[in-house]
Amino acid sequence: MSEFVKVGRVEEFRDRRGRAVSVGDSKVAVFRVGDRWYAIQDACPHMGASLADGRVERGQVICHWHEWKYDLDSGRNDVRKGFCARTYRVRVEDGLVFVESPLPPRPEPSAEADDEWMRWNPERFFKKKP
Repeated sequence: MSEFVKVGRVEEFRDRRGRAVSVGDSKVAVFRVGDRWYAIQDACPHMGASLADGRVERGQVICHWHEWKYDLDSGRNDVRKGFCARTYRVRVEDGLVFVESPLPPRPEPSAEADDEWMRWNPERFFKKKP
């Protein structure tokens, strides 16, 4: 079950403007667009600029450094599919804004821990043909 962290009061967030907040060890940009709320990682996947400083247009945040666009709902970048920003759920209760606490990233499996890698036989694949 996800944990939500209080990041401020509703009146502290301006419409269509981002605000960088800390959620655990992560920096998150929170946006209020009318009655809708969005949270996206604060660092642009392209070069690390703060997305909280970007502008909001048509459901996207546009990075102020190089104009890269990220969908506020999904974090997708339509031009470069591999550059997605992580998004978080937002809850508003009793005038307070809460953002979903990010789960710790899963560790990447190492070659040493992979049984199949340990059993791999290069001679089988690199045999010289007679």
